[in-house]
Amino acid sequence: MKILGIETSSPLFSLCINEDEKMIYEIRKSRQIDVSSRDAQFFIEAKRLIEYFGRDKIGALAVSIGPGMFTSLRVGLSLAKGLALALNIPIVAVNTLDVIGVSMSFLHYPVLAVINAYHEEIYAALYKKGERKTDYLLTTPEQVENIIKGKTMVIGSGIEVFKKYDLSHNSKVLHFLDDDFLLPTATKVIKIALPGIQFGKFDDPEVLEPFYIKKTDAERNYNKTNAH
Repeated sequence: MKILGIETSSPLFSLCINEDEKMIYEIRKSRQIDVSSRDAQFFIEAKRLIEYFGRDKIGALAVSIGPGMFTSLRVGLSLAKGLALALNIPIVAVNTLDVIGVSMSFLHYPVLAVINAYHEEIYAALYKKGERKTDYLLTTPEQVENIIKGKTMVIGSGIEVFKKYDLSHNSKVLHFLDDDFLLPTATKVIKIALPGIQFGKFDDPEVLEPFYIKKTDAERNYNKTNAH
């Protein structure tokens, strides 16, 4: 069975076709390259993939739903929901923090998955051997240190927020791994979604929404305007 993976939680969008637990095709594109048609081009790439491999050959969809960049998440989820409903393909949604933390299960030390939430905040969750040990958090680098008990690998786009803080007292505990290949990709999304697909634990595309944790800037501004 072929699975189409979709990852758009960051500016690096990716699509992947997986078959028999092996990646057979993946494409990655920066959302920043062509602002005028960036999202339309992503939809076109997905259409080309499905037509090339055959609509009736795609047995499932896997998509990351956040946390991450608000608009980017909407792009990926809109694509996944549209395909699921139009082509009657079952879908499994996975949390983007899990895509980072669970995919690093081979590491001996705990992994702190972090995503930039902007406004000096981060989305975070702690993992050990691929198992999540905390809730999904919206926090700050200073606050998240309270859940770190020993040497920990910090991975994800939220690393840049950490670097703005003076965490020198914890320099022997926190180890930042900021290579691009550690960021979420469609291939990793499929890997995390695979157990759900194999056991038929699919999501309802009609009610599926991005996992934000925090409110959007528009929502915050609306609340301020209507506070009185």
